[in-house]
Amino acid sequence: MDPPVRMPWPAQTVGAGGPGENLDAACVADYRPGVDYFPQKTSFTRSAQLQVEYGLHFKRLRFTPTVATGEVLHVLLVQCGTPVPAHGRHEQVIQVPIQRLVTGNAAMLGALDELGLVDRLYGSESTRSATVPAVRERVAQGLVHDMWGYGHASIEPVMAVQADVYLSFYSAYPQGNMHPRLWELGVRAVPQADHHETHPLGRAEWLKLLALLSNREALGNARFGEIEAQYLHWADVASAATDRPLVMAGFASGRDTFEAFGNGNQRAQLIRDAGGRYALDHDARPSSLVYERFEKVLVQAGEAPVWLGTLGGQANTEALIRANPLHGWFRAARERNVHAWDRGYTGAWASPFQDQGMTQPHVQLIEAIRALHPHLLPADAPTDRFLRHLP
Repeated sequence: MDPPVRMPWPAQTVGAGGPGENLDAACVADYRPGVDYFPQKTSFTRSAQLQVEYGLHFKRLRFTPTVATGEVLHVLLVQCGTPVPAHGRHEQVIQVPIQRLVTGNAAMLGALDELGLVDRLYGSESTRSATVPAVRERVAQGLVHDMWGYGHASIEPVMAVQADVYLSFYSAYPQGNMHPRLWELGVRAVPQADHHETHPLGRAEWLKLLALLSNREALGNARFGEIEAQYLHWADVASAATDRPLVMAGFASGRDTFEAFGNGNQRAQLIRDAGGRYALDHDARPSSLVYERFEKVLVQAGEAPVWLGTLGGQANTEALIRANPLHGWFRAARERNVHAWDRGYTGAWASPFQDQGMTQPHVQLIEAIRALHPHLLPADAPTDRFLRHLP
């Protein structure tokens, strides 16, 4: 599939007073020094990894990963039709608003839809696993290239799409990251590390990255404000819990290894905000993926009454145990109190949780509260959208 012909944004005359709102589908035709071309701005208040500073016609984005990879990255976003300011040799320069985006992680697909940007999606790591209706429709129209690989796609398809930006999956292991090689090849890759955030609201705030790239800061601010207010409301509801049950998470990934996440990760914080105690709390890392010895997990989580998040796609608890008998050693499995974030599972790790969950932490919090403290929820609380209790 050849990339579609790129049509330039129209050049818009904005005058000496500057635009009344950010130009999200146009370039500046009459650049004047001293004019503010971004009257609508944003900031990151919850993300532990992203910061932005505004100039009059450019934005400087800084990414400082929470995982210990030892790098800090800078990206210069320049309003098209205006001059590129002085910048560092290793600073990526991107003209905004972008026209063509490729994702290396499905988590951004739901946020694209919420910001009305699906029409700018030209590639995804797996077009077969999308669950967002607008994305599925665009895939059916043949407008989205398949990158063939979850997170760590092949370099050739990424180059072929000729994207303005490729959101590359950011690994806690530096050798697994593609962006340095893509930069060498002229691909404007921006790491996507929402999964390494320390708080669910920090993860949800990554939708503002899309807002920065598209000059839709006003919409990004409004949407995040709604998410934040809802999350804080339900966290307050859960704070009334009189007990905080021990909660395990993860799944056996081999003969003697468990795959889970660090106690500093946003998923552990979700458990705490829902009124639980994360059993694997000895590892303070914010990584979304840690491997633990089975014996260690059994000692810490063997008697946890609730299992919140496990291997997806298992029909029931018996199937989970058949997938790996180690699962049967845990109290939560014996007592049939196991939950998976896989409602609507379509196979190959695909489910609405994967590509719609990033900007729905408030919904996940409600579901976690229902699993831990159902008596705290009002009768009209939303029904489960992502979490499934294994029969």
